Amino acid sequence: MKTKEDSDIERRLLLAILLSMAVLFTAPYLLKYFNPPPPVPPVTETIAAQSEEERVEVPDFKERMEPQVEAPGELLEAGPATAAEPEEILVESELMQLRFTNVGASLASVRLKDYLADDGEDLELIPQTGLRVRPMSIYLDGDVRPDRLATAVFEVSGGSSRILRAPVTLLFEYRDAELSVTRRVHIAESGYQLDVETEVRDGSRSIPFEIALGAGIGNPPDGAGSDFRDPALAFPEGGSIERYKIGDLEEGPVRLETAARWAAIDSKFFTLLLFQPGAIRNLLMETESWTPPDAGDDTAGVELVSGTVGLAVSSSFTLFVGPKKEEELAALDPGLIELINYGWFGPLVRPLLGALKWINSSVGNYGWSIIILTFLINLVLFPIRYKQMASMKKMSALQPQLKSIQDKYKRMKKEDSRKQQMNTEVMALYKEHGVNPLGGCLPLVLQMPVLFAFFRMLDASIELRGAPFIFWIQDLSKADPYYVTPIVMGISMVAQQKMTPATGDATQRKMMMFLPVVFTFFFLNFSSGLVIYFLFSNLFAMMLQLGLQKFKPDVAVKKPAGKKPGKAKK
Repeated sequence: MKTKEDSDIERRLLLAILLSMAVLFTAPYLLKYFNPPPPVPPVTETIAAQSEEERVEVPDFKERMEPQVEAPGELLEAGPATAAEPEEILVESELMQLRFTNVGASLASVRLKDYLADDGEDLELIPQTGLRVRPMSIYLDGDVRPDRLATAVFEVSGGSSRILRAPVTLLFEYRDAELSVTRRVHIAESGYQLDVETEVRDGSRSIPFEIALGAGIGNPPDGAGSDFRDPALAFPEGGSIERYKIGDLEEGPVRLETAARWAAIDSKFFTLLLFQPGAIRNLLMETESWTPPDAGDDTAGVELVSGTVGLAVSSSFTLFVGPKKEEELAALDPGLIELINYGWFGPLVRPLLGALKWINSSVGNYGWSIIILTFLINLVLFPIRYKQMASMKKMSALQPQLKSIQDKYKRMKKEDSRKQQMNTEVMALYKEHGVNPLGGCLPLVLQMPVLFAFFRMLDASIELRGAPFIFWIQDLSKADPYYVTPIVMGISMVAQQKMTPATGDATQRKMMMFLPVVFTFFFLNFSSGLVIYFLFSNLFAMMLQLGLQKFKPDVAVKKPAGKKPGKAKK
């Protein structure tokens, strides 16, 4: 079943905004009802073996490996079945630590040097311990044993050490009585891409095969955290990105025949993506249950999304394992930037993100950059805010006359036909003084696209991950640990309401004062970067209101000559 990608945090923001608008638009009608006032290229050669001096000491993994020197070899010629012992090979590049296993010629670990986990260690992208499916494993659709190559032990060559420094090419080879497999994996010195060539032969002919993307992304206990939130199997389809989550696979595996250019296990900030235009035949999406090794018998397993990609014979592909940064994805293919889930507001988010990164290139602090960008956005929205405040001032000046009209009809029953005359008189009063009753709300509605675009930018952009601001705020992508900024934001909303011209009766104004409490509650778990935007947006709006009060703009409110306020016209 296909579903739209809507994160919980976005729904909470939308709920807060809709609740606000509901209060604005429905309060008068509710009050009236109850009778108050109204209301990269393929690899073609193997890199030379590295010298002993080039070995990299990596304490995290070295103790797991027993060095077994293996000279680089050519493709296996006809002979006996492959007989090798399981081993691991560590490759270190500028940005990654990669651990391969010759069991299935697969990828066992990817750690990113530029991104730290909560424990201060390099961030791990591949779930560890006890998973059945490993990235890059080879499967044979329709075979008696589809996983025979995923569990086979390959011979591996490509260096004089099992701890290597990129650039390097690893050669994996396997043969049994029926099949022979050759795989080359090239790891560049920099970047997050692996270039892989794979051929599976049954006798003298090449046959198609499937490549596993893996099961889940990130360590399963962290799967619900902000880094790996909303894991899904994603692929392009019909000009948009389709995402299958755990809930979409509850009824069993889903196999799709598709010619997608790529497929990925995706999450909020990071992705594991297989890119191969023209060779992808199908996708198999399913779930895998994972249980911590030290869990008790009654511990429920964690469901992970799993996927395999069917490829044509003798295929080469690129595997991207890294952060969802526009420049990194676009370097592989410009269309991949759509994997960053900005929602409907992508066309507006990208210029905002470009402006934020441009400001940060000079400021060097994303927190202050958000504040500066917020100020610039308020300058652009100044005409709209000005009209909104001027309209609210006009409405405030008309309150006595409106109240007079309402008092005249308040004792009449709702079914009384004369009750409609009240609306006629109110609209005549608005027309006489050139007041649009929606003038205070429409500018707010016009600001909503910018508000949601800024929200999506701050929520989905990895640039803010781990970016410090000041003092206790050391990660703008996470919530304020002490809730200082959301509480101050709520206080600023109260102060702003106090400064805003009153446009309703006392009961309606009391209802409006409840909105800061609602917003403060919703924003407690939002990213601190988003809260900072809303806080300073309120502060800049208050500065604008103070300026308008000082210069006293003409609101052009007139009193009707020779009539009592609110008297009905004959």
